[in-house]
Amino acid sequence: MPVSTWFREEIKGLVRARYQAKGGYLDDTMLKGESSAGTVKYPVGGGRVEMYELTGAINKVSPSNVSLDMVTLVTKDYEASVYFRMQDEKRMGPSLKAKLADDLTKAQRRKKDRIKLDALDLFATGGAALTDAPNAVQTIGDGTQRVDLLNAIEAIDQISGAGSDDEVFWPIPNVWMSQLLMYKEFSNSDYMGPADLPFAKASKVIRKTFRGVHMFSIPDEYFTYGTGAFVPGTPGFTGSGYLDTFMYTKEAIGSETWWDQENMTMEPLPDYEGTPYVCKVQLSSASIGILPEGVKRVRNLAIKSAIRV
Repeated sequence: MPVSTWFREEIKGLVRARYQAKGGYLDDTMLKGESSAGTVKYPVGGGRVEMYELTGAINKVSPSNVSLDMVTLVTKDYEASVYFRMQDEKRMGPSLKAKLADDLTKAQRRKKDRIKLDALDLFATGGAALTDAPNAVQTIGDGTQRVDLLNAIEAIDQISGAGSDDEVFWPIPNVWMSQLLMYKEFSNSDYMGPADLPFAKASKVIRKTFRGVHMFSIPDEYFTYGTGAFVPGTPGFTGSGYLDTFMYTKEAIGSETWWDQENMTMEPLPDYEGTPYVCKVQLSSASIGILPEGVKRVRNLAIKSAIRV
């Protein structure tokens, strides 16, 4: 056997991918709209209609006061792109294209999730411009304590107490879910929500329904709100500072995706040296807060690990 064959270099066909969130976890958890060229209007009816006692006399009626506000959403356009050389594709074969297509699809889906979470954070910070109160989103917890079932129960009580009978969602970090699972009453509960939602179909997502709220874990990189926010390139959270998470009803947040092109396009660039390819995905989307009483900002310690209770 020639000595040269001992040192032959081989390239494994499958391209390994660094771990990252697949995205799309929050799809269909918010109120969709019917868009026209990327603009959606959500009417919000306010005021209260109350009964009054008839006096028996011929008097004018006492009409109730009602109001109508309009919340307008305008989508914004986004794209993700990447170049690759034809020479690299020849070395790696179809697996390189598959890796790029997967990465770009994940980027597009993560952006859709981020748009929704950014809208929740903005809504919790700035509130709503509606005729009737409340206009502010309530914050549950001060960020100094570990997540506890009592925090969840308080938020649930406030949403239900306002009269909501809509589905409620609460995406939380995996470590918060692990902490809540230390409570027997929570651990014994089952997921009772829609089975066709993306997070419900994801095998790695832990999900439970507790008192009508669908709680589910999503990757750490989504939790960038608060003083203990996730830092890219680090393992989990530091254990100091706080995280802001959001519990919301489906009707309280509007979300519209007007243009959704997550399948990668690939075009050659003959005017560039070596004729590289440019790959792209695109998106036109936006989300906006509608009903403050249907959203709760839940603020708890950015714990590093769960403990037994």
